[in-house]
Amino acid sequence: MYAAVKPLSKYLQFKSVHIYDAIFTLHSKVTVALLLACTFLLSSKQYFGDPIQCFGDKDMDYVHAFCWIYGAYVSDNVTVTPLRNGAAQCRPDAVSKVVPPENRNYITYYQWVVLVLLLESFVFYMPAFLWKIWEGGRLKHLCDDFHKMAVCKDKSRNHLRVLVNYFSSDYKETHFRYFVSYVFCEILNLSISILNFLLLDVFFGGFWGRYRNALLSLYNGDYNQWNIITMAVFPKCAKCEMYKGGPSGSSNIYDYLCLLPLNILNEKIFAFLWIWFILVAMLISLKFLYRLATVLYPGMRLQLLRARARFMPKKHLQVALRNCSFGDWFVLMRVGNNISPELFRKLLEELYEAQSLIKIPPGADKI
Repeated sequence: MYAAVKPLSKYLQFKSVHIYDAIFTLHSKVTVALLLACTFLLSSKQYFGDPIQCFGDKDMDYVHAFCWIYGAYVSDNVTVTPLRNGAAQCRPDAVSKVVPPENRNYITYYQWVVLVLLLESFVFYMPAFLWKIWEGGRLKHLCDDFHKMAVCKDKSRNHLRVLVNYFSSDYKETHFRYFVSYVFCEILNLSISILNFLLLDVFFGGFWGRYRNALLSLYNGDYNQWNIITMAVFPKCAKCEMYKGGPSGSSNIYDYLCLLPLNILNEKIFAFLWIWFILVAMLISLKFLYRLATVLYPGMRLQLLRARARFMPKKHLQVALRNCSFGDWFVLMRVGNNISPELFRKLLEELYEAQSLIKIPPGADKI
């Protein structure tokens, strides 16, 4: 099993320069790794067996294929008291009765779970992929040398001067596009989280409402209620009806009882994913509010820089940033998150010294 998920460890390796913040990483990197790991688990036949197993006497390979392709069903109106692990659902009195067509609930999602998880992983990765292209290695160019020169103070000081010259130059339009691209990816993250809720709710037929109650019952220690709810979403036993030609040419109906082993895993995977998706969506929403606050309140931007620069004197910081646009502030913050606070303070102090020598032009931009 480790061999199956081993490639994901390389995907999650920490890099010296982080082009994503922590919440962006949770949404577009960690979530993708979790979805791919779940995909590998569900597709690992050697660990969980065939996805469907039906009981019968002969031609069972054909029966398994037929029931897998055309789908098994459960009754809409059967109510049983579940035994341990939902075993009551496989009792003869629960599934062997004739179910009228209008009361049949076909398990149409069962074949598609792996593909849906795989599709979700691609969709969740899309913002990270777009940002990696649009970012263009700018942060690595600005910050990577500090990590390589950690033991060489002279080279580090020289690169610090390069950064001072860079932020003293006019890159306002470039930095503004940089900021807008990042915010677009954050909005895309939020949109994907919301659409993901709708997708799973439609795919599983009221998934979010049912699983909220299931998790509450699990939290309260009511395992019978947990089994009742999860059996409605992820039944472990189902019926399959197949027609075969008889000796006289007439059709005979054969009714099979089928096990759905993967639903034992599905109910636990999606219980975890339910919590994870809610958590990530909440964090993304809070991050969006934070981003909106930084746009609307200049004082907040100044305080964030001060906190990162070990509370550099406010007047010095205002002088250092008096010719900085909003995009410049954003890039400065990204640089500050990728170098040590001591180096970042030195950078701002040198910016202060450089700006102190410049006469303020009328109508100069302020952060």
